[in-house]
Amino acid sequence: MKLVKYFLQKKAITTLLLILVLAGGLFSYIKMGKLEDAPFTIKQALVLTPYPGASPSEVQSQVTDILEESIQSLGELYYLKTENRAGLSKITVYVKKETRADEMQQLWDKLRRKVNDVQSKLPAGAGTSVVNDDFGDVLGVFYGLTGDSHTYRELEDEAKSIKNELLKVKDVAKVEIYGVQTPTIDVLVSPSVMAQSGITTADITHAFEAQNKVVDAGGIDAGANRIRIESTGNFYSLDDIKNLTIVSHTGEHFRLADIARIEESYQTPPANMMRIDGSPAIGIAISTVPTGNVVDMARAVKERIDRLSASMSEGYELTSIYDQGYESDVANQGFILNLIISVLTVVAILLFFIGFRNGILIGSGLIFSIFATLIVMMACDIALQRMSLAAIIIAMGMLVDNAIVVSDSALINMERGMRKRVAIMRACSSTALPLLAATVIAILTFLPIYYSPHITGELLSSLVVVIGVSLMFSWVFALTQTPFFIQEFVRRPRPEELKDTLFDGKYYNHFRQALRWVLCHRMATVASLVVLLVLSAWSFKFIPKVFVPALDKQYFTIDMWLPEGTSINETDRQATRMADYIRNHEETTMVSTYIGRTPPRYYLSNVSFGPQSNYAQILVKCKTSKDSRALNAILQDSIRLKYPEPLIKVNKFELSPLTEAVIEARFLGPDPAVLDSLVEQAIGIMRSNPKVADARNEWGNMTLMIRPVFDPVKAGALGITKAQMMQSVKSISDGTAVGIYRDNEKKVPVLLKSAGTNITDNHSLGNFSVWNGKHSAPLSQVTENIETTWEFPQVRTYNRQLSMAAMCGVKQGHTMAEVHGEIRKEIEAMELPEGYTFFWDSQFKDQGEAMQAITKYFPLAFLMLVVILVALFGNFRDPVIILCVLPLSLIGVAVGMLLTGFDFGFFPIAGWLGLLGMIIKNVIVLLDEISMQRRNGISPYTAVIEATVSRTRPVLMAATTTILGMVPLLFDIAFGGMAATIIFGLTFATLLTLFVTPTLYAMFYKIKNR
Repeated sequence: MKLVKYFLQKKAITTLLLILVLAGGLFSYIKMGKLEDAPFTIKQALVLTPYPGASPSEVQSQVTDILEESIQSLGELYYLKTENRAGLSKITVYVKKETRADEMQQLWDKLRRKVNDVQSKLPAGAGTSVVNDDFGDVLGVFYGLTGDSHTYRELEDEAKSIKNELLKVKDVAKVEIYGVQTPTIDVLVSPSVMAQSGITTADITHAFEAQNKVVDAGGIDAGANRIRIESTGNFYSLDDIKNLTIVSHTGEHFRLADIARIEESYQTPPANMMRIDGSPAIGIAISTVPTGNVVDMARAVKERIDRLSASMSEGYELTSIYDQGYESDVANQGFILNLIISVLTVVAILLFFIGFRNGILIGSGLIFSIFATLIVMMACDIALQRMSLAAIIIAMGMLVDNAIVVSDSALINMERGMRKRVAIMRACSSTALPLLAATVIAILTFLPIYYSPHITGELLSSLVVVIGVSLMFSWVFALTQTPFFIQEFVRRPRPEELKDTLFDGKYYNHFRQALRWVLCHRMATVASLVVLLVLSAWSFKFIPKVFVPALDKQYFTIDMWLPEGTSINETDRQATRMADYIRNHEETTMVSTYIGRTPPRYYLSNVSFGPQSNYAQILVKCKTSKDSRALNAILQDSIRLKYPEPLIKVNKFELSPLTEAVIEARFLGPDPAVLDSLVEQAIGIMRSNPKVADARNEWGNMTLMIRPVFDPVKAGALGITKAQMMQSVKSISDGTAVGIYRDNEKKVPVLLKSAGTNITDNHSLGNFSVWNGKHSAPLSQVTENIETTWEFPQVRTYNRQLSMAAMCGVKQGHTMAEVHGEIRKEIEAMELPEGYTFFWDSQFKDQGEAMQAITKYFPLAFLMLVVILVALFGNFRDPVIILCVLPLSLIGVAVGMLLTGFDFGFFPIAGWLGLLGMIIKNVIVLLDEISMQRRNGISPYTAVIEATVSRTRPVLMAATTTILGMVPLLFDIAFGGMAATIIFGLTFATLLTLFVTPTLYAMFYKIKNR
């Protein structure tokens, strides 16, 4: 206690340190980073490899399998999922959840080396693999550029100009442009003209290469100078291309414009598209540097955007789609308001219990603890965000516990006639160790969450750190600042004000009578609590289970999948119709659509889909979050009735990444036909449940394919090779690349296309003329036949095994846990052929991993807790009493969940762990008081009664401040369940502390009733 005595004696240094804490906390709040949500690491990377012309199965066997074999040697690898489509391999690499964020970049470098090592083993025609290791980067400030009177090329030029300006803004890390349409130069030529002129595709390609190639012409020496010679003749305009001379194999010369029509166009089909309120758009997404403040960056970007908008050409318009800075500011302001309300509530309760001066005294300790915590948060780069601010509110009531115990003990000592300094020192010396042990134990209860390797553990890590730091500061200030303020501002009672008997009065006497009655009926009390505990455990089956809650935002998204094989233009048309329908609702302010693939990750929990032509996402922005919830509920059913053809998934914004389907039964094995049969059986089981929505096969529907069967004999007689045949066929719509046109920094492909063709089926395709420069012939004359067949448009694998999943959603009003529990037994009872396996994927797997991650370190935390308790009490009885009290807290938790209607999930579990720490703290101090009174010679029965009575006021104050301080969080969608858990659990736990703990103590120590 020398430290306490030092602070009491050295008033100047104590005052200076407290002023520095306040100043440092205020400075930290102003300067520290501000985010919307706690950051977490997306431990995934994408490996994309093009293989033009290959079927999904060829992509899987010839490209994906080779890459996977190399990647699987990564020691940190968790599992691989692949999606193989015609001409594209997409491998998603999932690394072990234990991998720390600071190790990720080194890991991605290893992955890139593994991928590069096998590039030479890929088949001819396969492109270079691209490792997308910034898959999880958040570009949280998202604008859209529209211009109805401007072309895509003009939109792109304007977007690039804006990008260059935004990169100059402070704290901007990266600017990504989305929805750019690839420009092309189309050379439209008739196959008959090609045949008549004797010109081949190779002739045109050779002419482009010879004419447009940049060649070093060297220079000449002119005296002391050297003059560089620059060649001319490169393509700078369409006229240059039109005047290109083509030489046929017979030596004839042709001007390209004489045999073809040359025009500017865009790649068909487009890879992706974007619209804002129906208008074609290009997205501009901006990210913040890791150490930057997203609020300040977003504000600076908006100022620059406003200036650019004023100077842009007529017709252009920049629209804010998502502003993480604004959202962070709103979220922070909301939590700061809740924090202020909580502080005022806590102080008001203290004033009610112990008067104005003593209430201000203890409440000031709360302020010092918060400000000191802010200093540590800034030093540790913990930003102000949803989790860290919630942690301060959750810890609010606990922060005054230590000060309440110390000040209450000091005040009682003074009322017993002790001198002020002696009373303070006695209070500190008698409570310091129990309070330290209780504080450490309260922090230990959160240990399993902090060390959880799952994404939820990373999400809540800042919450655990802030609670732990603030609780330790509350203990430090309870033994320094609180005694100092008592010494300086609390008047010692005069002799005539001293009471003969402490803890006397009507309420204290009523409590004594109730406590004596409980002790007399101790067996009945314990038995009734056991019954209540069993009933509470049973009642949890009626509480909805939702692992991670949704967020209260004015946004929501809609994912739409049309049947596989749908063209991207048809997907665009359907998505535009749907967006128009949504925009007509009065709740809507803006609707943006993204066709072909999801937009850049503007929000951390966004999930990525595509590239696929049948997919679109619609982002809906409403006037308020209340309007968003209302419209989301309306569209859940109505939009499916209005648009029955596509698969539609209406989503809310959540804290963890969404999945493609809520429930996935995944089958693995070697034969796609067998997998299809198993999946169809599982889908039938899903569809038989009325609570299931959108049961479907992960691979989608089979699609029609036309296959010209090349005849080498027929084709050989005409001198037409297979490559020439397929080049001719590709020219029908997509176009065959024959050269590059350099438009400033852009390389614009020049595509040869067949003019005047209208081919829609295999019959008209058979009449299409293919050529080799010498001869042309209908396709039917160089093939055995042109067959029509069906194929799966994608082939998926899981850890190098063919994988197919039966997927489904859940109808509104039901939960994944509820529906999964009803279909699980029947699907698991399916008989699997030899060599085939099954497991539950998606949310069930993710939630199971999260719970395993929490329980992984629970034994360690429990062991440390027991060691501290045994060391503190020096026996086993008192720790066992505490451990018997803890499970009873579930009674209050169950009542709270049932009354409030909140879902039970990860956050309420975290709240319950924190609740255990609060209970343990109160019980420790009570048991320590009983032991102290018994050591002072008071009879056991009297010691139990009087120690409990003496702890009534501080226990009620601590519980009430925590409970009412948590009330603002009840109205937060994300933290409401956690708040309800703590509020109702602690309310019941207070009764446990004041009645059940003395009862158990009397039973364990065999104390007889008087």
